[in-house]
Amino acid sequence: DDDAIDAVAAASAAGGKRPSVKRRESEKSSKRRASLRDSFTMGFSNMDVKNDCNEELSRKLEQSRPQCGHYERNCSMVSPCCGMVFGCRICHDECPNLPPPFLLQFQNNNRGAGDQCVPVAASASQSKEPAVLHRSASLPPNFAEEETHHTIDRFKVKEVICRECYTRQSSKTNNCIGCGIQFGSYHCSTCNLWMSDAEDPYHCLKCGFCRVGGRENFTHCDECGMCIDALLFDDHNCKSGKYMSNCPVCQEDLFSSRKASHEMPCGHAIHWDCFRDLTSHDTRCPICKKTAETHDQMEPTWSAMALGIALQPVPADMARVVDILCNDCEEKGRNQRWHFLGVQCLKCTSFNTTVERTVFVGQEAADFLGPPDEITADANISSEADQNVLAALMGAGEAG
Repeated sequence: DDDAIDAVAAASAAGGKRPSVKRRESEKSSKRRASLRDSFTMGFSNMDVKNDCNEELSRKLEQSRPQCGHYERNCSMVSPCCGMVFGCRICHDECPNLPPPFLLQFQNNNRGAGDQCVPVAASASQSKEPAVLHRSASLPPNFAEEETHHTIDRFKVKEVICRECYTRQSSKTNNCIGCGIQFGSYHCSTCNLWMSDAEDPYHCLKCGFCRVGGRENFTHCDECGMCIDALLFDDHNCKSGKYMSNCPVCQEDLFSSRKASHEMPCGHAIHWDCFRDLTSHDTRCPICKKTAETHDQMEPTWSAMALGIALQPVPADMARVVDILCNDCEEKGRNQRWHFLGVQCLKCTSFNTTVERTVFVGQEAADFLGPPDEITADANISSEADQNVLAALMGAGEAG
């Protein structure tokens, strides 16, 4: 090399002997070590500058993220899929504009700018040298706009950013390595969750993630695959896969939902808030149409409806004889008196019935049924709830 040539030339000019091969190797090794030492020292001298740049980048990412109102925490997570910073996984999934995931990288090796790019995952099943499409248009014939929206995998989060000092660090900690602040009153390193302990969060190993409500208040049912209220566990309707579905009202996944769930008497599950909204205008399960409340809860309403029917007999020209099917006990009723308020099941007293067939109508139906049962003068309504229901029914009858 040049160093060896220069050493030989210098030795010749001085009239000395040529340096040995061992000596030349030793000199080259010394120069190499000196160069590495200088590079190493230079790297340490620039470390403060790099740290300042990283901190500035973390600060910008933290300050530009959407505001999070889901959890009380002092850190933000770095998405492992797209690299963006969000307050929590819900903020990420609700964001309308997301960059494409890192996995959707393009293969450009040994291909021109006009060749089609494919995701890395899809390339494994394709040949190494796909055929080049000859086309006259600027876009390939099978071009489709890339769908960039995706959901985050909470278990793959590796980094967080402190909201106080903007230090980027591992997610497996609850205290900042920079300023020492606590990220959350409750921390689960498995779910990468930081939150307040006001809702008594706990991690269920069988569910696979954290739930709220207190571990002592819930018992996991292996058959249902869900944590059930301990007070209702012995009497709950055990059904495999019951919670592996969406809420019939809002269509949100029941198993991983943060909302409280409710089991209806028919065995179907629903969000508690959705159940309350549903029962304000309908008392039937949206799936099977069975009554969504217990018989004891519905008995005052059904008694009031029966009394309202007795107080408002149908005129002879409007009379009908019908066959019904009870949605609750699934029994059929034959040749029953029809009323616009409903037809009561003679077996379970439910008014959740469906008319299957009209047998007679008009005067023929009135002659077949005979006069309606008379109401005694001392008939009364047992409760204030019955009075309210009856008033509503009578009002509805008058309006009709």
